[in-house]
Amino acid sequence: MVGGIQPLTMIDYPGKMSSVIFAQGCNLRCRFCYNKSLLPDHSSNVLTWSEVLEFLRARRGFIEAVVFSGGEPCKQKDFISAVAQVKNLGFEIALHTNGFYPDRVRQALKAKLIDFIAIDVKGSFADYESITGQKIIEAEFLQLIKDIVNSGVKHEFRTTIHPQIVTEEAIMKISDQLSGLGVKKYVLQKFQHGEALDRKLELVPSIWLNEINLVRLRDRFESFELRGDDIILKKLNKKFA
Repeated sequence: MVGGIQPLTMIDYPGKMSSVIFAQGCNLRCRFCYNKSLLPDHSSNVLTWSEVLEFLRARRGFIEAVVFSGGEPCKQKDFISAVAQVKNLGFEIALHTNGFYPDRVRQALKAKLIDFIAIDVKGSFADYESITGQKIIEAEFLQLIKDIVNSGVKHEFRTTIHPQIVTEEAIMKISDQLSGLGVKKYVLQKFQHGEALDRKLELVPSIWLNEINLVRLRDRFESFELRGDDIILKKLNKKFA
C-alpha cells in the first residue's frame, strides 16, 4: 500500500535524481517521527500500485532512481515483487528501512535489486523500546549490518539526534559498533520538530555535540555527514574537512 509519492529529490538517494515511494504503515512509533500519516497500515489517501507504475513509466528518461521509503517498506508482504517491477523499468533502487525485517532486506540484496540502502539506527540498543515502542534483537541487527557491508552495496547508516532521545555517549557507542563492522558512511541528522509524534520534544536550536567528538566521528568513517541545519553544518563541515 502506497501512502504517497515525492516526484523529485536528490537527497534521498545521494547524487541521483529520484522519485520516492512512501509505503503506508510502520511497525515503530518513533518519538521524533514527523510522518504520522504513514504510520497506520490503512489510510483513505493511498495510491494503487497500477497508479504508481503508470507514474514511474512516465518519468523514465527524467529520473534515474526510485527510493522505497515510508512508513516501513519492508513491512509489506509484496515488497520484493514491487521492487522487482520497478527495477525492471530500468531504474536504480534505493531502500530506506529501520532494519526490523532483515530477511526481506537480505532477499532483496541477494536478488541484486538494491543499489543503495539507508538504515536508521534509532539509538543505543538498550533504549530502542523507549524511543520506538519496540524492542530490538541486537544480534540480528548487527548481523544485518554485516550482511549489508559484505554485499558491497552503497550504504549509509543514520541517527536522528535530539538530547532528550539519544545521548552523546550513545552516539559514540553506536559509531564504534558501526565502524568496527566496516560501515563506510554514518550520518547524523538533526531532529526536525514539525508534527513530531512526541509533542513534548523540545526544539533543538543547533547541533549540540562536542566538537572533539565530531572530529572523532569524522575519523571513524570514510564518509561522515551532518544534516539538518545548513548554516551550522556548513561551518562545521568546513572546519573538520
